[in-house]
Amino acid sequence: MPDGLPADDPADFLVDEDTGEILDDAEDGEADLAGWVWEAMEPPVRRERLVELRTWVHWLVRTYPWTHSHVTPCWYRHRDVREHLTALFVSWVRTYTPGSKRDTAEVEWIDALYRTMPRLALKECGPQQHVEQRPRDFKDTDHGFLVHSKTSDDMTAEARHPAIAELIRQGVEQ
Repeated sequence: MPDGLPADDPADFLVDEDTGEILDDAEDGEADLAGWVWEAMEPPVRRERLVELRTWVHWLVRTYPWTHSHVTPCWYRHRDVREHLTALFVSWVRTYTPGSKRDTAEVEWIDALYRTMPRLALKECGPQQHVEQRPRDFKDTDHGFLVHSKTSDDMTAEARHPAIAELIRQGVEQ
């Protein structure tokens, strides 16, 4: 574990037994609507959660040494990588929290780990180097969107479920 990081045990987290949602100790009965949505967190909470995620990432790389080649030391500087690691972390907590109701939850999580890791590898960054990623222009115009939503075949075609025959056999109402 990195120096100065809390030794929180993920089993200490409060988890909703029905949904698997991680619950925070909200004061005055207020719900924490941010959860693990980075942009929705207040800055002090964001920093606290980043430390928590870092502790888990260090555990991950120690436990699964092959992940070291995918997770660069500057992972926390890359929003997309941080989002992927957050998803893996939250899923891991839900999977390994007592009361998980799925028989194959652990295997599913490990499968998700293997599927996700290649997406984290950053060719431009390495052990001693960080390269800031530049966002590309995203040209989603209101006009283009409206034209598509009103005129394209995939938005104007008659509704038809692709498995209608099976639904009818099962007696599902539409």
